Amino acid sequence: MTILMILAQLLTATPRTFADGEILYGEAITTARLEIWKALSNGASAATVAIMDDNTIVYSEGFGMRNREESIGVDTSTQFNIGSISKVFTALGVLLLCDDGRVELDKPVTTYLPEFSMEDSRYKEITVRMLLNHSSGIAGTRMSTGFGTQKNSSYVKETLEELAKGNLKHNPGEVSVYCNDGFTVAQALIEKISGISYADFLRTRVFAPVGMTNSSCYFFDDNPNIAYQYDPATGRVLPKEYVNIMGSGGISSTAEDLCRFSQTLWANPLLEGATLEEFMLPQYGPLTVPGGVPFYRYGLGWDSVELEEFVEQGVKVLAKSGGTIQFNSELYVAPDEKLSVALVFAGPADPATICTRILQAVMESKGILEKAESQGKPTPKATDMPRELLSYAGYYGNYQGLIKVEFDIGTNAMKYFKYDNGAFVLAAQFPYLEDGFHLDGVQRLTFEEDAGGTRFIVVHVGNSIGEVVFAQEIPQGNSALAGSAFEDKVWLPRNLTSFEFVPFVMTSGTLPELPGYIHLDNVPYALVDEYSAAMALSHARDLVEPVITERDGELWLEAGGHLFSDASKIIPFDPYEEVFIGTDGYNEWRLVETDHVLNTKIPIGGRLLVFSSMGELAYDSLTKGEKAVYVEGGSHVGFIGESGSVFVPTHRP
Repeated sequence: MTILMILAQLLTATPRTFADGEILYGEAITTARLEIWKALSNGASAATVAIMDDNTIVYSEGFGMRNREESIGVDTSTQFNIGSISKVFTALGVLLLCDDGRVELDKPVTTYLPEFSMEDSRYKEITVRMLLNHSSGIAGTRMSTGFGTQKNSSYVKETLEELAKGNLKHNPGEVSVYCNDGFTVAQALIEKISGISYADFLRTRVFAPVGMTNSSCYFFDDNPNIAYQYDPATGRVLPKEYVNIMGSGGISSTAEDLCRFSQTLWANPLLEGATLEEFMLPQYGPLTVPGGVPFYRYGLGWDSVELEEFVEQGVKVLAKSGGTIQFNSELYVAPDEKLSVALVFAGPADPATICTRILQAVMESKGILEKAESQGKPTPKATDMPRELLSYAGYYGNYQGLIKVEFDIGTNAMKYFKYDNGAFVLAAQFPYLEDGFHLDGVQRLTFEEDAGGTRFIVVHVGNSIGEVVFAQEIPQGNSALAGSAFEDKVWLPRNLTSFEFVPFVMTSGTLPELPGYIHLDNVPYALVDEYSAAMALSHARDLVEPVITERDGELWLEAGGHLFSDASKIIPFDPYEEVFIGTDGYNEWRLVETDHVLNTKIPIGGRLLVFSSMGELAYDSLTKGEKAVYVEGGSHVGFIGESGSVFVPTHRP
């Protein structure tokens, strides 16, 4: 059956090759096809790829089914969401306004967008450039309603309102840490200065002049030719994805159109000479890594303007990745060679690795690069761990959680503990060799310290000169604060909409090992007082500022635009209870004490969620449809709907 399905998809693929493409680009095309089909066999639903050489698309192809129910294959005009590749377009939009004489990169954002403000007075120092090179210091990403099944035209306004209550995690301009909200502010700036919507600005100033006829903000309305993601476990089609984080990730496009965009860097420049050069220069903050240069050399909108894999071979390649809930994408551009490769998947995949192989094959075929010889790299020698490393033992953090580091002289290794469920659990041991602690044959860890004395765990990939901050030493907290309001809490969402993807619960707790700190989903935050905490990691992305308030005698948590209430206060579910959504519109929750089968009539515009006793999402009617659901005892059932709507559930033991 698997073979028959793959053959059916192969027959529906629509390749386009030009200019003797199969001869000159044959190896690259073969590489693309093999790697893409491998990804499709591992959970991705569909893909599109294109290669451009100078002014010609020499190869493009669609893979998989865009509509399995009607057996319609992907073609080269099928729209996919490109995610964060959208940031490059936002940066280009700002630079176009610079060429118009209406914006200057190094002037404060408030010069052009006076409605932008923050609680932290340093926001006045944030320049336009800092929004585009991730160095503003803004916390990260306002996820609320960012991805869903409906458009939210108020997303930018709501994000600005949320930022007005927030603080910065570092001084503006010092550190480049990936930040989606900075591009939402840049979107607001474009709309303010141009006087038109972001979508209209891109359509008239970028898409039309470049010939990107299959590109738009969101999918084209009523466009049947879009890629859907299908649940790999059930085969069920997932709802159409709308990305409301528009300036950061909301554009829909094709691989061909992305390659056409790359021409703006050589054949069809939309920017003046000096501005175009600025667009392709490294722009990262000076303290992004404690020593050397970053592995990801941010440009304006770009993840890297000097992609490490090709820098080593003497070729400049600009790169931008994109990831949404349903799509993964990559764009590589070699402006001096006038080459580009674009690849987008519906579903899980690693497009960056595939793009690297495709572009390498193209350059080898054209004689730009020598064909790589398979040579074994010299193996670093085992040597005794330097005793000065012992002082680096302690606690570190990143946006994924808490880490404890210990060194074992006897085994000449670093012990790596991850914080989970209230305890530090040994996750791995990394042996020490002459150039650091080795994770595998590719990555190694070292410890470094910046000029201010902050210590970092740094990742090195292969023999690259670039490095990435993996984790940061946790500074001393205020030991006089206990943070008991956060202790051993599970928090259930109360302001989820019926259309946004990825609902989640949060956990919080105190950290006896780190006085003055609490954790939120295992990420450390420094207590400001007994009911609020601040960001403590200058080099971590997607942080929040947790605040606990009291509502109607109960504790509620606010974090990143989301509201949560204490799960321990949720009342048991009565199988015959009609659950009403109150006038405030907040989600209602019930605790299911014993195993049941839940049959629920969901009102129009409503949604039903089930979280297990372990906090895992067990059922979501948005993606699974309305059906009878087996609910284990200890689970929480959430009811989401408009004010006044009613859920009439019936349990069967």
